[in-house]
Amino acid sequence: MLVRFVLLLVIVPCFAMPKEEGEYCGDCINDVTEIYSFLGDNSTMTEVQAALDVLCLMLPRDARKACRTLVADVVHELESLDKKLVEDYSPQQFCGILGFCETYCCATPYGPQEIHISLEADDPTKMNIMWVTQSLCDTPTVRYGTSESSLTLSATGTSRTYHQGGWNGHIYLVQLENLKPESFYYYQVGDPEWKWSQVIYSFQTAPLTPVPANQEFTFITYGDMGSSNAADPDLYWLNEAARTHSADLILHIGDISYADGYQPGWDLFMQKIEPVAARIPYMTTAGNHEEFFDFTAYRYRFQMPVPEQNLVNVGRENMTLYYSFNYGNAHIVAISAEAFWGLAPNLHPGGAQHEWLINDLSSVDRETYPWVIAYLHRPLYCTNSNKCVTQTAYYRSLLEDIFNDYGVDLVLTAHQHDYERTLPVYQSMVVDGYNQSSTRFQNVSAPIYSVIGTGGNHEGLQDNFVSPPSWSVPQSRMAVWGYTTIQMNSTALTWNFLNAATHEVVDSFDLLK
Repeated sequence: MLVRFVLLLVIVPCFAMPKEEGEYCGDCINDVTEIYSFLGDNSTMTEVQAALDVLCLMLPRDARKACRTLVADVVHELESLDKKLVEDYSPQQFCGILGFCETYCCATPYGPQEIHISLEADDPTKMNIMWVTQSLCDTPTVRYGTSESSLTLSATGTSRTYHQGGWNGHIYLVQLENLKPESFYYYQVGDPEWKWSQVIYSFQTAPLTPVPANQEFTFITYGDMGSSNAADPDLYWLNEAARTHSADLILHIGDISYADGYQPGWDLFMQKIEPVAARIPYMTTAGNHEEFFDFTAYRYRFQMPVPEQNLVNVGRENMTLYYSFNYGNAHIVAISAEAFWGLAPNLHPGGAQHEWLINDLSSVDRETYPWVIAYLHRPLYCTNSNKCVTQTAYYRSLLEDIFNDYGVDLVLTAHQHDYERTLPVYQSMVVDGYNQSSTRFQNVSAPIYSVIGTGGNHEGLQDNFVSPPSWSVPQSRMAVWGYTTIQMNSTALTWNFLNAATHEVVDSFDLLK
């Protein structure tokens, strides 16, 4: 029956007149609708790919091979994410992913949207500002100053775009320079010939280091957010933190938009997070849901201080999605465990990321940066679902010895849609004599690991905890949406996990030097 259906779809494209690029959307939607009616819930990915391959026959002959390669890659991504084609994507959405249908970032041509900021490595005199418009602006500009009523300074930047997933829009990057450390600035983005953003945002620059021992900083961390209503409780409190400037930095631990190849999902998330990310430096690492099209949307939309910018034709094996930076009294390391669907070959001994990580951690000045915090999407320790047994050992084999040898204090992860933390642990053994009721730790000899996959996403929470081993803190294990705050000076760090529904601290501990 599959063969008969495939032949039916092949006949029409084979005799159709060639079309201009971008004119296949209606045909694709019709064909995918037919494919959906034919495919059953139990169809194998091989059957799905065979059915989808016929869509490529409507293209000119020289474009078909690339189309089939794209179909194979997309099907592989769906399989790795446990996605079901018919249930998770409308025909129009799926035709957008394949590029048959165009999608548009914005409702108006030149109105700036999706504004967000990020740090430039260890330079507190700089700030990266990004946004998008539908039509290309010739002179992307940020006008800024030290008061809202006096935006007398300006800087221009560059534009870039991508077309994977049928996306249409233009992304801008302007780097502000010669800023005064630990100071507030106000800004608008846009183009002098067209339109400025409606809101005047403000941000605070990072401090010069070393900082006084008693100076405090606050970071907010979470992963697995997305743009669905499930994220709204977290977003409410993040907006409050941004409005009051009560956090210095946000670390988003992967699985950012849950677009899963459908580009409007990125635009919706970036619009929702704008009031937060336009005020607080928004630092990210990639998760498995970013992997579509070789992480293209993620790489283009975020400016992180990676060792090498990698926007065009670099290949998965050469991507540098990892980086580090210093802020206040902390050295922060962003690790990528996602290349090749989580296999992360460059984390193996001899791999580029492995060598970079050792060099980075071995060079940290612990007098200036007493705290070392690593964050990556995949957990090394967790107890929720079978994947916590089958996958975590792999990442421990790649990273745990490095973390332990170089005195990493905290390892932040996500991926599991729950919250959980460990005691100081090495090779699944609790160290330094602590027990499951301990909440105060001093001069620990191994990291504390956490899972904070609680940003709020459409896949929902996971509440499948197994009986806790000795290294897991039983009272920390919960399936609620929320986020973590990390408050620290040079000798004391306080960790709080807040339930976003009630804004109550439901887990906390202190780490002392």
